[in-house]
Amino acid sequence: MATERGMSIFLDIFRRADKNDDGKISWEEFIAFFADGVMGKEELLSLFKEIDTHKTNNIDTGELCDYFCKHLGEFQELYGILEDLNKKINSILASTSQSYPQKSRIDKFITRFLMSEVINQTSALQRPLESASDSLDEQARKESNITPVHISDIITKPDVAIVPGRVVRRAKRQISGLAQSASEASFVSMRLETQVDRLATLLDRMENRVNFDGVVDEEVDTDAENTLLLLQVDMEIKADKKEDFRNATRAYIEATNSTPGCLSISVRSYIDSNKFTMYEVWTTEEEQKSYMGSDASCKYKESHQENLASPTQTRSVAFPAIWWKRDY
Repeated sequence: MATERGMSIFLDIFRRADKNDDGKISWEEFIAFFADGVMGKEELLSLFKEIDTHKTNNIDTGELCDYFCKHLGEFQELYGILEDLNKKINSILASTSQSYPQKSRIDKFITRFLMSEVINQTSALQRPLESASDSLDEQARKESNITPVHISDIITKPDVAIVPGRVVRRAKRQISGLAQSASEASFVSMRLETQVDRLATLLDRMENRVNFDGVVDEEVDTDAENTLLLLQVDMEIKADKKEDFRNATRAYIEATNSTPGCLSISVRSYIDSNKFTMYEVWTTEEEQKSYMGSDASCKYKESHQENLASPTQTRSVAFPAIWWKRDY
């Protein structure tokens, strides 16, 4: 089933349930992921045991996927369409990143306008899904007198690392007023919108990139000058590990982008080769070095042991912060 059209997005849903990436989903992680403000503790426990075909009191993503695949129905076709669209968006991300810098000012305006309208269209697709999901949840609550399970009902350790359940994600969306996912059905639409948002952010970064133009001579106080750090990492990937590398890199970029101190992170691939170059811009060298000890950074470096054909080559340079034309 995992190789069928539409399954890559479907599988990604359940990988998110395995918060600590240990290859298995505990009862606590199961509740944290599936609690929807409707289902009771005993109902979800019965479902957990039914899915746990190996009787290990832990569920792997394979078991979880196999169970829900039996109930996909017409949603499988929908996931297939979304998978195709997701691939197309990724393709546009790559091609636009190459062509945008060379475009005229008018063409850049048109590109930004078109991108804005794509975002509007994906938002329009997401809104009815959210409304339908909320309506089904409300109907289910009225049909049952069972007390919904809460995360605090099953967590005994205060430091358990889990993701918020569906009910928490829905509450956050309603409070903030943002069109974010409230359920697994609307997650796939949000995932597409996220890809579009990434391209819009990329265009903004290109428009406001480091300014090396027109600088001929400057007199500055070296002791008082504020600088930023540009980090360049060159990597050569094993031919059969490109997809694994891309997945690991995508997760690393998502984590790093939200890290305080990181102003930009991007990757370039080279045609007809297995070589990639990653660029990171940090406010200080200290923040970059501190981030190297984070879980996301350590996990990414561990993946290199399986994916890299040769050791990475890293270079760094400090440049004047005034050249970085962004508000940060």
